[in-house]
Amino acid sequence: MNIRQTCIVVGLVWLLAACGKNLDGVYKDDLGLQKYEFQGNGTVYVSTMGVTREATYLVEDKKVKITNDGETIIYDLNEDGTIKGPLGMTLRPDPVK
Repeated sequence: MNIRQTCIVVGLVWLLAACGKNLDGVYKDDLGLQKYEFQGNGTVYVSTMGVTREATYLVEDKKVKITNDGETIIYDLNEDGTIKGPLGMTLRPDPVK
């Protein structure tokens, strides 16, 4: 398999993963200030500067809707597998679990 075919296969895998109804794994911002640990059951643990809170999430129409204490924040689920949040914050999958 050449490099082009490999890139296409990897891209399709990411795209299929992004289209699923649930996320599973850890996502972090570029500065390391925020960490989102998504569970396959719809629970997400959001850590900001060492403080962790539990919330629920729903993936729908390329959006990730995170609800905590009755407040919902909507994030964009990008085709490259990243999540774009408020004020331009980008969450990237953390390869280390």
